[in-house]
Amino acid sequence: MPAPYTSKHADEHRTFSNVLEGLGYGDDPQLTIREMVDAFGERGFGAMLLLLALMALFPWPPGGKAIFSVPIILISVEMAFQKSRLWLPPSIMRSSVQRATYRRLLNTPLAMPRWARKRFMAKGNGGSARWFRRRVGVTPRTQTPLSLLRTAERLTRPRWPLMTGDLADTFIGAACIFLAVMMALPVPFGDMLPGLAIAVLALGIVQRDGVFILIGAIGTAASAIYLVLVWKTVAAIATGLFGWFGNLF
Repeated sequence: MPAPYTSKHADEHRTFSNVLEGLGYGDDPQLTIREMVDAFGERGFGAMLLLLALMALFPWPPGGKAIFSVPIILISVEMAFQKSRLWLPPSIMRSSVQRATYRRLLNTPLAMPRWARKRFMAKGNGGSARWFRRRVGVTPRTQTPLSLLRTAERLTRPRWPLMTGDLADTFIGAACIFLAVMMALPVPFGDMLPGLAIAVLALGIVQRDGVFILIGAIGTAASAIYLVLVWKTVAAIATGLFGWFGNLF
């Protein structure tokens, strides 16, 4: 059993997955949002952004994305102004979940998509598949939210510190505000790309990986281009419809 998180263990060099796992153990059977924020310390911004972005990627009813956009915007504004600690409304900070339920969610086996099993897990699928299996060290039977996160961590490491400094936080915060607003807009397929971009940026913040932040920046630019194209398409259709109705009269 991993050591439970306490204030004495507020080590900024612990991996994101180790902190998440450690939060599942403690004297209090309830795990609060405040304890999670305290556990991540300076990485609280990236950690909460990552969790919210991943949750927003699930299918939701129309307008459901806006529920996640609001806290993402709030966190991003704080990060853009280079706040030293993450602040959330007291009602949210007091929210809690049973630690037993939390542990179960982290370790619930997930079914890997058939195409992924066929491409990366079957023997003899070429050098790229063998490299992937050696690199991430996973099999279809070991897939859980925690193991998938550790897979992503194996692909990241602290690098390109210029991309993870205070000045970069301002630009990342501004980018996440734009992405969160776009995610809430009624744009066809306009929530997946910004949600992924936020998740990649957040992972780069948590792991202090400038490469992932650069990839997230490219995703932000792609989201902006897609939004402009959709806007131009809608404007062209609207102009054509108005012209057609005008010709009728």
